[in-house]
Formats: sequence, structure tokens, C-alpha cells
Amino acid sequence: MRFMASMLISLAAILGGLPAVHASTPFTVSKLFTNHLVLQRGMKDPVWGWAKPEQKITVSFAGHTVTATADAQGRWMAKLPPMRHNTVSRNLTITSGSQTMVVHDVLVGDVWLCSGQSNMQYPMGGWFGRTNLAAALAKGTHQNIRLYHVPMIESNFSGTPKKQAAASWHRCTPKNLAGFSAVGYFFGLTMHRALHVPIGLLEADWGGTNIEPWIPQQGFFAVPQLKTNRAWLRAMAKRQKKLNSQYLAAMTTWLRDAKQALANGKPLPKQPVTPENAISSPYAYNYHIPHGDWQPDPRQNPTTLFNGMIHPLIPYAIRGVIWYQGENNVSSHDHLYYYHLKALIGSWRKLWRQGNFPFYIVQIAPFNYGNDGPMEPLIWQAEEKAARRIPDCGIASTMDIGNIHNIHPANKRAVGRRLAAIALAKIFHSGKPYSGPVFKSAEFSGNHVVIHFTHVGGGLLSRDGKPLNWFQLSGRNGAFVNASARIIGKTVVVQSPKISTPTGVRFAFSDIAVPNLMNKESLPALPFQARKP
Repeated sequence: MRFMASMLISLAAILGGLPAVHASTPFTVSKLFTNHLVLQRGMKDPVWGWAKPEQKITVSFAGHTVTATADAQGRWMAKLPPMRHNTVSRNLTITSGSQTMVVHDVLVGDVWLCSGQSNMQYPMGGWFGRTNLAAALAKGTHQNIRLYHVPMIESNFSGTPKKQAAASWHRCTPKNLAGFSAVGYFFGLTMHRALHVPIGLLEADWGGTNIEPWIPQQGFFAVPQLKTNRAWLRAMAKRQKKLNSQYLAAMTTWLRDAKQALANGKPLPKQPVTPENAISSPYAYNYHIPHGDWQPDPRQNPTTLFNGMIHPLIPYAIRGVIWYQGENNVSSHDHLYYYHLKALIGSWRKLWRQGNFPFYIVQIAPFNYGNDGPMEPLIWQAEEKAARRIPDCGIASTMDIGNIHNIHPANKRAVGRRLAAIALAKIFHSGKPYSGPVFKSAEFSGNHVVIHFTHVGGGLLSRDGKPLNWFQLSGRNGAFVNASARIIGKTVVVQSPKISTPTGVRFAFSDIAVPNLMNKESLPALPFQARKP
């Protein structure tokens, strides 16, 4: 693509159709570095941009001065030394020769990326003029919380992720907060009040999107189970190469004809369609979800949202990520959501080069999807498995705060607070409970099953004081039936008169399950299923 672009520039220059690039072109800085930004404390904060190759750049902040030199492609990056948090507004100065850029009102604290689909995107001001958060929004002025909202832009498959996001940092005020993620805000507010440090929130989300478009190409090739995604990516790369070749030939012809038209005083011929426009046509390329439908919407195709919305943020120093997505994958029927999470988390961490930064998942809430069979529980299982198996991950349960008739449950405050509780416990060792009961093991004994849990906290309880619900047992034929369950100490004993010798047990294994098992800290139990060894 770079070769093709340079060739076309040379050809177009013949016509005077494109501006020349002069040596005096000023250096540029990534649009992440705008007034009111928050730098990440305790890390080497990268500051980067673009300039003429070999151009020297100096970055100064808080008594520190570092330098960088633009490489052969014109990219430069300087890294500030690790700093303590600071609430004093200071300036970040970036200089190259006689050119200087000053970024005002810079703080140092913790920066979190908030990503996913509509439940992360749901704004404090609500949708369609309706919100249950008006009182919290009115109080949303916080000098030391800053917001950065990435616009919803997909990057059609071209192998070239976007460099910049057309966004800027803003102070947290009711006006700026109205369109910002409610979950992200309540998470950030809880962290700010607990730690008393500035909080920067990067929001990059898009409602109604699958997980696949949020994963970079490297992620699909790092996880063997994602062979269908890899086959599609290979096919798209082949198609892209063909389109590039066709476009180059067409442009060469067009430039010849255009030059002749100019010489004869005639109108210029119509330019060929670019590969990007050709490939973004709803009929030009589609992504097939196994056992599902063709997806003509480019934003649903692998890599597109990573390329358009996440890549421009890398490698901005962050504390971690909160992730609320999965509803759109309920109907995929591919049983691969865990592997998609593994690909996403692993590739983001690798590309950011900050090690295993924390990644906290919101369990999607119960909702009546109307599917045949328990499809949402498969997503729940995948989310819990990712939180358990992938290092430095966690999961916030929503089993008690969903709405089976509304895919966008209203209680965003509790979601944000539960995410913050995980971060405060895992990173800052608060010592406070952050999870409801999590399945540990099942002891099959005669006509009953004894369930052991971790995260029982002060003990197990029924949230509404009624008998425990949503427990089921299966026998040798594998069919599950409803079962009774009672709390005995830190365990739950499950049995049914219909099953004399249980071989399987499961809990809350239904899209519409609203179970009442929790711990004394009012944190709900996570769904599970287990079979007799």
C-alpha cells in the first residue's frame, strides 16, 4: 500500500493534482495529547507523533526533559520517566526546532480503557432523552476526572490500522459527561474516591457489535481454535492484493487520460474507485459467522473496530481495561467466545507492551434472547473461564441487577462499583470482597450433590429469604430437572426426588435465570455446570 501510494503521488504530481510535501512540514503529535489529559503514574509514559525523518523532538514535563528522533517512516516517540500521581495542573511542552506545542492542564494518575458494546456505551444522559441517572449527572463535576471519547469509526479491512482518533480530552462536567459511558464513569468515580488520584477514562465502544471486530489480526493467528477467522482474513488479504493491483492499473490509465484531457481542454475523466471504497461496499465482502448469517456490515468484520478505534490509542500508558460485551455473540452458536476473549486480551497486551495489564470483564446480564437452548450461559461460562484462566483478569457478576425484558439493564452504578471493587482488591489490596460465590467443586454423593464455592465471604445467603432457586440435576440420560437446594455452612446441597443418582448439576443455566444465591456481602453467585467424573 505504501509503494502504491507513493507511486500515485508521483504520477498525480504530473497533473499538479496533489500538494507537494515540503521539508518544512511541521511535526505533529498524536491527538491523545490534548489539553486536560491524564498521564499514567508509575510508568514510562510514551509521547509520540510524526515528523520528517531524522527530525529531533524534545518533550518536557514536570521537570523532566526527554528527546526523540523521527525514524525513516517519520514516526517519533519519547518516554517520560515514571512519576507519582499529581493533582497540580501542569503543561506538557513538545518542541522541534522553532516549532513548539504546549498541552495545558495535564495531571498524573490512573488511566483506564472502557470498551465493549452498548451496555458499556450507554451514556450518563441516557438515550432518546430518557435516563435514570439525572441526579448523578447533575453532580458530575470532578476536576480530577478526565474523559476521552473515541468516535465510532470502523477501518475497513486494508491491513493498515488508523493512526489517529478524532477526539480530545475533557474535564468531567455534566455537559461533557452526558454522552459518556455510565459504567465507565461510575467505575472511575469509585476509583477516584477510593484512591484520591486523578482518573483518566478512555472510552472506545460501539453498540450491537460482536467481539471479532475488536480483535487485531495478530490475535486470531495466536489462538489455534479461531481457524474460521483466519481463513476469512487470508481470503480478505488475497482480495485486497487483487483490488490494489487493479486500482494501480486503473489509476495509471486514468492519469494518462487525465493528462491528455487537460492538454486538450476537456473535462477530467471519472476517477477509479479506491480499494477502500470498493471493499467497503455491502456486497463487496462479507464475514460469515459459523452457523449464523452473513454480515454485510463492515463494523462486524474481524479487525475493523480494533483498527479504527483501539489502534489509535496504542501505546498510551494505561492502568488497565474494563470490558462489557458479549450480548451480540449470544446468537453466534460457535462456542468460541472464550477463545475470542483470549485472542483479544492477549493481542492487546502484546501490542501495548505493558505486560499483563488488568482486564476486567462484566458478565452480560440475564435477558430473554428467545433462543432454543441455553445460549447465554455459554457466554457466561466463557467469561468466567477467561477471568479464571487468563492472568490478571476478573469478572463482575450482574445476575441480580439485570432485566430479562431489557437488554440494557438500568443499574449501571452497581456495575461500575463492582468493577472498581475488583481493581481495588486485586491491584491495591483493599482486602474487601469483590466477588460473589464462584463454583469450586461438586461432590456427587448418593442422591445429592454438595457444591463447594470460593468467595463465600461472610457466608452464603438467599437474597430474598426464599428457598434457593435455579439449581438443576441430571441423571444417566443427561436430561436436567429442577432441584431443591439448601445452604449448609459454606456449601450448597442439591437434590431432587426425580434423580436418584445425579450425574450432572448446574446453576442459573438459562437466559432468564435470576437466581437468589449470594454471599453476605450481597454479591451474587456466578452460573456454573459440572458433571460427575
